[in-house]
Amino acid sequence: MYTVRKILVFSLILATLSTFCGCSSLRKKFIRKKKQQKEIPVYVDFKDYPAKPSRKAYIDYYLFVRGWLDDLTETLERGISYKRQRRAINEAIMNLEQMISFYNTEGKDKIYPLYEELVRIRQDIKNSPNMSQIRKNSLIRRIKNFKRRFEKNFNYTDAQEWMS
Repeated sequence: MYTVRKILVFSLILATLSTFCGCSSLRKKFIRKKKQQKEIPVYVDFKDYPAKPSRKAYIDYYLFVRGWLDDLTETLERGISYKRQRRAINEAIMNLEQMISFYNTEGKDKIYPLYEELVRIRQDIKNSPNMSQIRKNSLIRRIKNFKRRFEKNFNYTDAQEWMS
């Protein structure tokens, strides 16, 4: 009986000591700490850009517009996926916008009607993903007509006078 009382008193003392002291250090040992992510260093390469856009950059954008228009007409003729048609028209417009940024106000006035026409073509493609063959043929003719006027009036030698 004396030993049971001794054990009970000893356990009571241990319980009170553990509540006062706490096991926070023991708890910290078993809880995972969050991993801190290292910041990725950013390198900035300062470069002097010429005031006048380079011939190579303009020709690249010019060729990209032509290439994406060719891809668009090919996808329309073959009936290839609607996603590819959307990508082709969006890329053509994006590259045309890059070309427009090279022009002064006179050049922008000259190319703006073509830009609006290309945006209308994009809207026609978005509005009717499952268009009939008649509408596809009409759209292909519009794109080819657009491309012909674009190639005729906005190659580098003709557009050089509008570059600022």
